[in-house]
Amino acid sequence: MSGTAGRRGFTLLELLLTLAIFSVVLVLLLSSFTGVERAREILSDRYRDFRQLRMSIDRLGADIQGAFSSDGIEATALTCHEDTFSEKPAATLIFTAFALPESGGPRPASGIVKIRYFPKLGREGRFLELYREESSLPLIENKIPTREVRMADRLLGFRVEFFDGGTWTREWPPGGRKKSALPGKVAFVLTSSSGEEYRRVVPLPLSGTEAAVPFSGRRTEARP
Repeated sequence: MSGTAGRRGFTLLELLLTLAIFSVVLVLLLSSFTGVERAREILSDRYRDFRQLRMSIDRLGADIQGAFSSDGIEATALTCHEDTFSEKPAATLIFTAFALPESGGPRPASGIVKIRYFPKLGREGRFLELYREESSLPLIENKIPTREVRMADRLLGFRVEFFDGGTWTREWPPGGRKKSALPGKVAFVLTSSSGEEYRRVVPLPLSGTEAAVPFSGRRTEARP
């Protein structure tokens, strides 16, 4: 009898208790792995948003620094109109600028382009997409279709602000200013999918020189 008692196996209650403990440990481990993977996805999405917003703001800043306007031709005027898409701020910015020099090419560039930044509502209807359009024939009627390049997506807003010397305004030109006037500073505000705002202020070097820019749009050479 004593030998039989020593070889007694696990009871049903002990097996059920062991399985229950093992199930709890397994659930905890799976939850931990799921949480880590979710955290990784969130960090990856935030890095992607930050990277594309940073690149968009850098390109906006580089483009707008070359902006000019001529009193002699209205087509060179800088304009901005603010609208809302699904209650999200959505600005359309159009301006003429000296083209950025090609890598390794002559500096400064002598050509001019017309640039338009504008938003579209994404397919899902929740976010905005920011596009850039460039025309290399800004002063004549251009029948050649321009190419749109998407700069950023999953935005909750694209806003542009202008400093006229005294106050900031969200549309340009403000009332009472001539159409060819350029603001002293421009601020770009992009709102990421998480609601974070990224703002950059850029001064316009050619502000106040509208009357000095000739009809062709090229800089005049200084004469002794």
